[in-house]
Amino acid sequence: MTAFRPTAITVAVQALVTSLALLPAVWAQDAGQRIEITGSSIKRIDAEGALPVQVIRRDEIARSGATSTTDLLQRLPAIQGGFAESSSVGGGAGGFTGVSVHNIGETRTLVLLNGHRLALFGGQSLTGSAAAIDLNAIPISAIERIEILTDGASALYGADAIAGVVNFITRRDTTDGDVTVGFTSPKAGAKEKRISASKGFGSLNTDGYNLFLTVSHDERTKLDASGRNFGNTGKVFFSQDGKNYRIQQFSAQPIPANAVDDLGQLVSPYRLTNGNCPEKTFRVIEPYNDGSGLVDDYCGFDFVGELEIYPVRNRDSVMASFSKRLGAHELFADVLYSKTTQITRIAPVPGSIAIPTSSPLHAKYLQPVGILQDTVTFYRLYDLGKRETRDTPKFLDLAFGSKGDLAGWDYNATFAHSESDSKTAIAGYPGALAVGRLRASGLLDPFVLAGQQSPAGQAAINATSYNGYWDGGTSKLDSFQLRGSKELMAMPGGPMLFGTGFSYQQEKFQSNPSLFAQGKLADPVAGTLCDPTSSNPLLACDQRFGDEAATEAYGANRKARGLFGELVMPLSKTFEATTSLRYDNYSDFGNATTYKAGFRWTPQKNLLIRGSVGTGFHAPTVPQVNATLQPFGVTSDKYLCSPGLAAIATSLSANCQPGNKQYDQLAGGNPNLQPETSRQATLGLRFEPNREVSAGFDLWHVAVKDSFGQLTEQEVFANPQSYLTSWGTKRDTGTGVVYLAFKADNRNLGKSYQTGVDVDVLARGKMGFGDVVSNLKVTYMIREAVQLQKGGAYYSAIGNFAELGYPTFRWQGTWANTLKAGNWTHTGVINMRSGYLDQVTTAEVLDGAGNVVGSEDVRLKVPQHFTFDWQSSWTPRKDVQITLGMINVFDTTPPLSISTGGLNRGQQFGFDDRFYDSRGRMIYGNFSYKF
Repeated sequence: MTAFRPTAITVAVQALVTSLALLPAVWAQDAGQRIEITGSSIKRIDAEGALPVQVIRRDEIARSGATSTTDLLQRLPAIQGGFAESSSVGGGAGGFTGVSVHNIGETRTLVLLNGHRLALFGGQSLTGSAAAIDLNAIPISAIERIEILTDGASALYGADAIAGVVNFITRRDTTDGDVTVGFTSPKAGAKEKRISASKGFGSLNTDGYNLFLTVSHDERTKLDASGRNFGNTGKVFFSQDGKNYRIQQFSAQPIPANAVDDLGQLVSPYRLTNGNCPEKTFRVIEPYNDGSGLVDDYCGFDFVGELEIYPVRNRDSVMASFSKRLGAHELFADVLYSKTTQITRIAPVPGSIAIPTSSPLHAKYLQPVGILQDTVTFYRLYDLGKRETRDTPKFLDLAFGSKGDLAGWDYNATFAHSESDSKTAIAGYPGALAVGRLRASGLLDPFVLAGQQSPAGQAAINATSYNGYWDGGTSKLDSFQLRGSKELMAMPGGPMLFGTGFSYQQEKFQSNPSLFAQGKLADPVAGTLCDPTSSNPLLACDQRFGDEAATEAYGANRKARGLFGELVMPLSKTFEATTSLRYDNYSDFGNATTYKAGFRWTPQKNLLIRGSVGTGFHAPTVPQVNATLQPFGVTSDKYLCSPGLAAIATSLSANCQPGNKQYDQLAGGNPNLQPETSRQATLGLRFEPNREVSAGFDLWHVAVKDSFGQLTEQEVFANPQSYLTSWGTKRDTGTGVVYLAFKADNRNLGKSYQTGVDVDVLARGKMGFGDVVSNLKVTYMIREAVQLQKGGAYYSAIGNFAELGYPTFRWQGTWANTLKAGNWTHTGVINMRSGYLDQVTTAEVLDGAGNVVGSEDVRLKVPQHFTFDWQSSWTPRKDVQITLGMINVFDTTPPLSISTGGLNRGQQFGFDDRFYDSRGRMIYGNFSYKF
């Protein structure tokens, strides 16, 4: 008889289990073995509780073909909305990847390692982006299983468990040894090779101790945009509803440079002189929308073709686990260290250069095309080479403690120290003043084609390139948890179980920007400090060309204490009630009290009905509260200067950006930020009509109040007069021009509601040709309603990109089928995802001959997407396994998307890199030897 899918009791502790026994995703536990379950503090013989827990075991991980923890989790139907690796391509993610349950947010999804908390990513931003656990820190080779609690559990764990809990349980208490080598080979790039080794020594049962060691290394090459025809250019042609369209994704900063003429229009001196736009650009014509009749007519740079759309990555990890039996107690110690190096490269750096009338460049290039005044050019320093970002996050986790039986209590005491250290180095970036001096020297000519600088000019350009450390941060967490459980009294259905515990944690964060990032250097390459009080121009403070920073270092810490209690009450042989309560005290924003109540009812042996209600909270990060207001990159989209924007710019003594350009952003901490609070509920059932079939259905609902976030740039730029507090100014160091800037400041926004259902059906059978297992898992989103500001309208992203800057997929699922015949195991998986309506985008309308005859606002229908994976594994003898497989067997390309912005997104265009894998068909192989 198959056991019900493991699930959690209702809540209690701030930390979880250190040694969780295998929850029966499908099959039963050994009778009499007390285990601890994700979502409960109480050890029980019965693994079932009131909350839904999904379990991915080691053999399932191997059959998935996933080569990283990130790849594995992002394929699961219940997971939506986290950072992907490709988000770092121009997105500034610092190499971070995360997990978000039900698209409620990775910052609201608590990630644990063997039941204890981990330090948040050291490269988190001051707006809360990437303020979660970096999945790169957890090596897939060390995982025994993953337990995913798809319901809120703040009453057990404290903050951050609004959406659910992901608990990684690592391998331990085994004497097995194995070595695995493997490769993954997409076409044209992103090729991987990997090796891992592990060995256990001693047995807890026979020797009284166990030591388990595992090490792993993997590396991946780059994938150029030129290697994929769906993402290799910003000029895209498409058809919809019987019409032909063209859209151009570009930068207004090309090579040769564009310039502002005497009327304020953006023009291309090269095109005006030669009659056409140069290579790697295309002509852009944009009439002003203020009735003036002015037209920007310039050459836009096709930066999309310059991208490396999947980054280079090298990763190393080592983990050791030691356990020692002392009578009724078990002492344990775990250490994990991992280091990831990720390299992303994007188009050469763009920026602004002032050209006064006294410059020989003005007389040579600008006067002949009618520009008679001082002006500003918008240029791409192509001859410096691509911009390179090298992110190196390191992660260390130490945990030790004791568990066992003491005076009738099952107890667990754990101390853990965790830290995430993130460093970002850059290359291909000069200082803005350095470029200005280069222009003034006559060595830089921004009006010639790529490769046409003089030898002296090229040498001078190369000498301005900064290559070194840029920015980073360190996040540390020290935590202690003590919990215990015992039987209190007899009840009609069995003993009442009581769990209680205490937790303490101290969190520290320190940002570590370089002197260059802080704007404190006069010569970034030489490292010369600047002096803002000096009249010597050579001692002026320089900032990064085209992407100024002036980042301010900041640091802060907090302490938190928590106390909880949990009761499991078997009111009858078929009905069990659970309840729990938790109190938390934070040193920087106050207190939080959360509760959980649930039930578990088995009206007949093959049917389980369960449900729960509870509350939760999510604490703001240390940077979200304490960081100072400072420059924070640029907007994700480009914007024309509307009359409303022009009026605000004038009121702030600033200028709009000329042409269709990105705007500078400002961001900072908010000491008045309050925690997000939530209410959630689940109602589910599991039905097993016979040994061969098991089905589950879990309806869930989450409501969040006082959501953290920033007003979306799309909303603010569309209605600038409605958001007067969302504007500031930023002075361009190179030209001295003061431009309007968007304030992406931290706020408590409105409310949000999400409702959905998780469904899974498992069937197994013995056929004449082998044993077959078929498993269908689907998550269906019923409702989403999100406010962007308090008291404002509600928006939904279900099947709809436009309203929130991302789509929520109505449904997504997997259908896995496994055949085991002799020493062969074959697995085929269908991955499926619903379609959605893309962002509203203005596209050019083409006639039958391909000529532009106008423009229209278009909403592309992004279709449903299906891929098929296959794997065959051969075990010629007990100690050898050979696996060959293919991910995306039919090389299904990502569907066309013409959106240009959105949360957690890189610079790729033509497809949405957050949801669709640009690597296409991937052949992979693994060879494992066990000893």
